[in-house]
Amino acid sequence: MTPPSGFELPAPRATLDLTMDDGAPIQVVRHGNPSGPRVVLSHGNGFASDSYFPFWQHMLERFDLALFDFRNCGRNAFHAAEPHSYHRFARDNVAVHRAIAEAWGAKTTIGVFHSMSAIAALLAVIEGVWHWDALVLFDPPVMPPVGHPLHAPLVAAGEILRDAARIRQNRFSDPGELAEVFRTLHRFRRMRRGVAELNARSTLRFVPADGVWELCCPGPVEAGLYTDVAALPIWQEAGPPARPMLIVGSDPELDGALKTSRRCPEFCELHGIEYAAVPGTTHLLQVEEPERCFALFNGFLEEHGITE
Repeated sequence: MTPPSGFELPAPRATLDLTMDDGAPIQVVRHGNPSGPRVVLSHGNGFASDSYFPFWQHMLERFDLALFDFRNCGRNAFHAAEPHSYHRFARDNVAVHRAIAEAWGAKTTIGVFHSMSAIAALLAVIEGVWHWDALVLFDPPVMPPVGHPLHAPLVAAGEILRDAARIRQNRFSDPGELAEVFRTLHRFRRMRRGVAELNARSTLRFVPADGVWELCCPGPVEAGLYTDVAALPIWQEAGPPARPMLIVGSDPELDGALKTSRRCPEFCELHGIEYAAVPGTTHLLQVEEPERCFALFNGFLEEHGITE
């Protein structure tokens, strides 16, 4: 039996079923206050937007919240192993933003993205698509270019994550089995109680024909993203943001912090991007210290007069 997660997700106010230009399905779900400013939120590699409920539950009273999972992840039916890439995600990001505005009305819209989806948002910006009124990005794994003294060590760290994803268990008897895996992994040790179960439910789908649960995004499909980020031109081409942008990083001084997390302050200083860190957190900061992450997000919007 699956243990209770401790988090009960609200029923969506509405859903929007989209099809990308290559046929990939993406579903958007709407929560919160339809009269408030809009927040569009998505997830990191191997997760789903529902995994972040400890964080986005604080938005429900004030914000018109639109959640979507990237192709092959979470709520979406699996489409194809290729293309499953940052350039494709950046294009999907633009298409989703446009479709939300067409279906639910144009309004002030803030993009809130973590890790993989944060990289996709940055890539869209440097490719000339600034469709957000503001961006808040959590711990994007920015990578300096070839020639930077830390490029090779960062690539090597990505290869470790890639190789682990390639051999990841894909099928489970019950979401509780995957939740137990999350609870035993050192890198997940700081997650709030109940997040392991929530993430398992959000990233698995039931296969009736076989009577098992399988990962919505199989490990081999997500694997390449850990190293593909090194080839993107974000570090070189980001430039000063045209609109308000905040990068919220994990604690770069924490023992065991991702090497990419330690590069966020350097990246932000180089490109004139606002930066804040949440002490005592790892790469999963939104499900470790959700209240502090929300406070930084909310304070940033107030500082820039983005209130309605």
